[in-house]
Amino acid sequence: MPTTKFSTTFRLPMPPLMVWVLAAACSGCGDSGKGAIGPEPGATLPDISIFLTKPSDRFLVDIKEVTRGHPFLGVNSPHPHAGGHVHFDNTKNRWPKGKDEPANYPAIYAVADGFVSRIDTHFALTGGNDRYGLDLTFAKDHMGSACRLCYSIEPMCPEPFEGFYKKFLLVKEGQRVRKGDVIAHLYTPPSSGDGCHIHFHLMIDRKKGFLAPAIFTPEIVKAFHEKCNSFKESNAGTAMPPCMGYRIGAEENPFGTWAKEKL
Repeated sequence: MPTTKFSTTFRLPMPPLMVWVLAAACSGCGDSGKGAIGPEPGATLPDISIFLTKPSDRFLVDIKEVTRGHPFLGVNSPHPHAGGHVHFDNTKNRWPKGKDEPANYPAIYAVADGFVSRIDTHFALTGGNDRYGLDLTFAKDHMGSACRLCYSIEPMCPEPFEGFYKKFLLVKEGQRVRKGDVIAHLYTPPSSGDGCHIHFHLMIDRKKGFLAPAIFTPEIVKAFHEKCNSFKESNAGTAMPPCMGYRIGAEENPFGTWAKEKL
């Protein structure tokens, strides 16, 4: 994957096309290419800028259950990856906690009020990674384009049988949800190690490429950072600052058109 060198005094611009290629090339993660539905007639969505001053206090999973992860790694980072990750280690079969049913696997939450604008019950990725997922539309930008958080739920295994993942998705396309609602569960295969994860990023309908999911409170960001050992594993052993977007390019910033060291 191509990278762009970062300097505190000089930033090499990244052409929009290249940003889109970087987003699309994140093997094993991301968007299925299926279009999301638009806002319901009369639906009221807040401006995305409100999350700068009133960020969400509900992360997409319970941080205490996470074993490792990283923020959105922007085009100016040493190893770009257009999305955040939360990983769950099932080496010792922590899940299911009880009967083998979706409710006993890690919960996935709506991070804000909104509606479900896309559902994928199955999407095959390379290496036998059959994933499922959904999009939550929760805001709009200054031009009225819908902003959505994309949840790519990746057990890192082939789907056990056709239709297996459907029961792990608790919502339907078009359904309105409230912040904190459990909208899905993460299937963690038996003795599967910590490869099983959720990839998450933002998208804005009028833009191409993925954007940093920097919509959470400082308390959530700090807890995520501490739980994931300062994100060292994703930065060649060097600690990153607490953030949800690291060394992002201008095209990856959901709040404006400037690059950021951390967001």
